[in-house]
Amino acid sequence: MRLMLWQLSEVVFVASLLGLAACANTPSRFYMLNPLSPSEGTSPASQAERGPTIGLGPINFPTYLDRPQIVSRASRHQLALGEFDRWAEPLQENFSRVLAENLSLLIPTDRMFLHEWPRSVTLDYQVRVEVLHFDGWLGGEGTLVARWSILDQAERGLLNRHVSLNAPTGGQGYEAMVVAMNQMLDTLSRDIAAAIQRLASRAVARE
Repeated sequence: MRLMLWQLSEVVFVASLLGLAACANTPSRFYMLNPLSPSEGTSPASQAERGPTIGLGPINFPTYLDRPQIVSRASRHQLALGEFDRWAEPLQENFSRVLAENLSLLIPTDRMFLHEWPRSVTLDYQVRVEVLHFDGWLGGEGTLVARWSILDQAERGLLNRHVSLNAPTGGQGYEAMVVAMNQMLDTLSRDIAAAIQRLASRAVARE
């Protein structure tokens, strides 16, 4: 009887080691959000030199997204982490850089500064973003909930918005979810760019 128990324990131990080895050898997949292509800009790139000076940030993210694994929804109250599906860089940094590139293209302007910019820079507009939720359901849809505001050079509020965006994933895997997240970031970028353009047009009309 003792021999049988020892043999069973040995089998379980070996199986556990094989399982750990399999996990160790599973390759991780890395993903990134990407900016709009130049052809998706609304104005000729040459006009960028005449664009406003914009400061982007701070951009705040919830703590639950501060991790390399891609976060998805398992239920309304439960999150799942993609152990082998990860961001190639911190999501907050990736989000901020892509938003800056998109705004530079859509407005357009070549005077875009990420927080914290040099004290010597005089801004026309400052854009602040607070991301509340940025995740999704595998095989379902992605969700982006955020508050954003535009301030003038004296940091007086010009516009405040609360947005809740959704995009279908169109697939079961993490790549499909990242594509949906990218689409929502594109939409957010277009909304902010359009708001800045309207404010700039009004400022010119008053001159």
